[in-house]
Amino acid sequence: MQSCHAQELQNKFSQPTEQFELSKELNEISGLTLLSDSEIAAVQDEKGKIYILSTQDGKILKEIEFGKKGDYEGITKYKKHFYVLKSNGSIYKVDKSGDAKEYALKQNKGFDFEGLCLDAVNKRLLVACKEHGNKDKRDAFYIYSFSLETKEYEKKPAYKIKRSKVNDNFKPSGIAIHPNGNIYVLSSFSKTLCVLSKSGEILEVTKLNKSIFNQPEGITFNSKGDLYISNEKKNDIPTLLKFNIDGTLK
Repeated sequence: MQSCHAQELQNKFSQPTEQFELSKELNEISGLTLLSDSEIAAVQDEKGKIYILSTQDGKILKEIEFGKKGDYEGITKYKKHFYVLKSNGSIYKVDKSGDAKEYALKQNKGFDFEGLCLDAVNKRLLVACKEHGNKDKRDAFYIYSFSLETKEYEKKPAYKIKRSKVNDNFKPSGIAIHPNGNIYVLSSFSKTLCVLSKSGEILEVTKLNKSIFNQPEGITFNSKGDLYISNEKKNDIPTLLKFNIDGTLK
């Protein structure tokens, strides 16, 4: 039986407070991070570019080229640098001019990563793993941490969540931290949103409407707790959606 909070979340996701159609340049939009009340940064999974978008209409304000073509899946910002995630686990530290330094994940064979966010309190990045490299460990999904001090991945995952407790087909496509500290993990594959506490306790699991979330991959919050989610084109058009969910979960 669905909890009252989960039902409230589902109701709030039934209609975005704002919706913007994005440029075809962002047909493969795959990651988001909020920069300010007026700007949001995005990446797409084919080009080594960072796109600065307006939160007022979703239009591209600026482009920062930092690398070759590749499968880029997440973006965040810490201090003066952007951090961009590649599906093989590599993380790129990018300055405003596009100069980039790569930090590779050791022993990344078979792994597939699709979500990145800043955990400023712990001076680390949280990296959501879509598929574990070890087939025997795929009954759970994992969130790893990348230290902003050592610039290395921690060996043990920060969070390990059994898929059976969320959705058997849950494969993370995005991750973001609400201002209250709760962790929101998005799955495009199963059209599900999972909310975790700081300690990794499952707080809510919400099914998303396929007619609104055709391929949700990017997720981020503003300081007020408003949630932004981006959809890849798939058979439609790429979109940026805004939801006012503040107060739903304390």
